[in-house]
This record gives sequence, C-alpha cells and structure tokens, in this order.
Amino acid sequence: MKPKYMTQEGMNDGIARLLVAPRDLGLSGAVVIHVSPARGEAPAAYRALFTKYRRELKKALEEAVEWWDYRTRSLQEELGSAKQARVANWAEFPAGPVSDPATVAVIRKYWLACSELNASEVPPVAPEWFLLQWVVDEGDMGTAELLSAMPYWPMGLDGAGRWT
Repeated sequence: MKPKYMTQEGMNDGIARLLVAPRDLGLSGAVVIHVSPARGEAPAAYRALFTKYRRELKKALEEAVEWWDYRTRSLQEELGSAKQARVANWAEFPAGPVSDPATVAVIRKYWLACSELNASEVPPVAPEWFLLQWVVDEGDMGTAELLSAMPYWPMGLDGAGRWT
C-alpha cells in the first residue's frame, strides 16, 4: 500500500514513535506495559472492545477524511494551487485528518477503556498497542497511516499516574 498522505518512511516513523511514546511517562507514575499479547491471544474482553473501536474509528475516519478533502479543495480554490493547498492544510492541522476532534475523541475513549480493562484482565494490553499495533497487525495500513500522523497520543496523567 502506497501511503496517501505521507511517505512510507514518515508513516513507519510515526507508528514507531507512537508505540514507544508512553514509555517516557513511566517516570511520572504511568503504568507502562512493555509486552502486550497479539489480538488473537488477548482476553475476549479486549477483542470485543477492539471490534467496537474499529467500527467507531472507521466511521470517524471516514468523516475526517471527507472534512480534510473538503478543506483541501477549498484551499485549492482560494490559493490556486493543489500543492499550496496541501501545504496550507498540513500547516494548520499537522496531524492531517486525525486532527478532527471526533477522531481524537474515539482514540481517547478507547485508550481509557483499554486502560480500565487492564485493571481486571490478565495479561494486560498496552493502550497504544491496542489502538495502533493491532491495526497494523490486521494489515489496515490506510488506518495506520492516518493514526501515525498524530504527534502524540491525546492523553494525560492525573496526580496518581492514571490516564485521563
């Protein structure tokens, strides 16, 4: 699959960056899961949650891509150049289509849901693995490319080291 929004190298770098990013927060008290099971080996509760995530994410990304394409067309009319339109769109929204607030909300919702499952299920699954690596493992590189444009996971930690 040839990436639509970025280079293959950019996509691969984004995926790698996002999969290790939460480890930086271990010193701040975040629970960091270094080894996660493959989706097929994860407890049933994670697999069921992943099915819901994929359905909701697909819908959000379809709308986000429509929004992105509309913005690009509008900017092209305004600027007179397809290249300038793409550059202007990326300059304003550096995460591309996943800058869309509804998409960010889906990602946050399922990160927190995965984290909540980790309190009761064994083995636990790293939320970043759940949200991105399992998508890559499915071979859905179109979705992986869109997610890889995020500069960071849209999460924070509370004073007790819990994801918020």
